[in-house]
Amino acid sequence: MGLGGIVLAKLGQDLVHAWGWWTLPAGILVVLAAVAALFVVRARRLRESGRRVAVAAVDGLNPTEFEHHVADLLRRDGCLQVRVVGGRGDGGVDVLARTPRMARVAVQCKHYPGRAVGPAAVRDFNGCAWTDHRADVALLVTSGRFTAAAADFGHRHRIQMVDREVLSRWMAGERILPRAPAP
Repeated sequence: MGLGGIVLAKLGQDLVHAWGWWTLPAGILVVLAAVAALFVVRARRLRESGRRVAVAAVDGLNPTEFEHHVADLLRRDGCLQVRVVGGRGDGGVDVLARTPRMARVAVQCKHYPGRAVGPAAVRDFNGCAWTDHRADVALLVTSGRFTAAAADFGHRHRIQMVDREVLSRWMAGERILPRAPAP
């Protein structure tokens, strides 16, 4: 036994002698709780670091690859009939899908890692998602962020706004689609 072990054993004996037998199990519980707390904090930091690295990898995708990435996330979450329709003449929607309950999902992808999506893009999507595509769920996904005006407009019009932070949580396995009723 090393010097540290001897000191610890002596300290334990002195505590038990001075305060009673119950101090030993209580001390062990305190030490175990502290070690568990350290592991939880470390695991949370590792998860956060992994999310930042994963979402940073999205920055290297081109816009078409980003649309396919979002489609893959929808498939992973159980969506059916997922189709990437982005490009010229896409009608303002990049991905169409159905939830497991067959609700229509219309997705607009904005691959803007370094800048914000403004209200004009949200207004355009609002018009086509609900009217042209008769969506039950409208999802606007960006690899960047939304301006305050864009986020406000989207929330007022029931558009689910997915910015870089929400995207990183979605990529880490969090489900973001609301429970849409069957059409």
